[in-house]
Amino acid sequence: MPELARRPSLFSHTLNQLGRQIVSGHYGESRMIPPEPKLCEQLGASRGVLREVLRVLSQKGLISAQPKVGIRVEPERNWNVMDLDVLNWLWEFGPRTNYIREFLEFRLIFEPAAASAAAKTATDADRKEILDLYKILAEESDRISDRSSDERAQDADLQFHLAVFRASRNRLLVYTGTLIGHIMRQQIAMTTSTPGAFRDAVPLHQQMAEAICRGDHREAERAARDNVIWTQDALDRLNREHQTAVAGE
Repeated sequence: MPELARRPSLFSHTLNQLGRQIVSGHYGESRMIPPEPKLCEQLGASRGVLREVLRVLSQKGLISAQPKVGIRVEPERNWNVMDLDVLNWLWEFGPRTNYIREFLEFRLIFEPAAASAAAKTATDADRKEILDLYKILAEESDRISDRSSDERAQDADLQFHLAVFRASRNRLLVYTGTLIGHIMRQQIAMTTSTPGAFRDAVPLHQQMAEAICRGDHREAERAARDNVIWTQDALDRLNREHQTAVAGE
């Protein structure tokens, strides 16, 4: 759950408001945030709430305070882009196709490694979970047939991939899977929005599940890599369709 959803409403509102302003580029090239009194007035927040908001935004890498200079927005390269609040703001204001493309490049590095490790180290319970989740995924594919995916199908897809990361039994890969779950949910929704896309990806999930269950780490790695590459191609097709539709307007 995003941090802003767990905190009191006034704090959440102020954090979300200022975070959105920062990520949207509201503060321009100077990247200077107004002094506290003016910011309190603009945001309708007390100085105590504002200071807590600024502390949290600093932890997320979005801002820094400099003596005799003030509060400055940090360059995007310093932002904690694995933070759920930052991800939500980027998703709202950034180019979504680029956002998903970068995520898939990241996923291509780590998911094949997780699948390979899972084939080597998964317990019997892990293998059963992956196979059971694949069966649910296949059932969802049959249910929606050649239509676009819906939330139920997307969740089945997500749970399958998260189970693969958990089955790696590598603490860093397990943690990576936990971190990217939020982004992967958004990616799945986008890349399976084309009618038939969800169904077309199922065979690669089957290959991955079966390879992990029989302990074939090379085949598991290959299937996981091919699945991400297939998803990258799906994103490119989606982008081309969008550009064609815009050009035809």
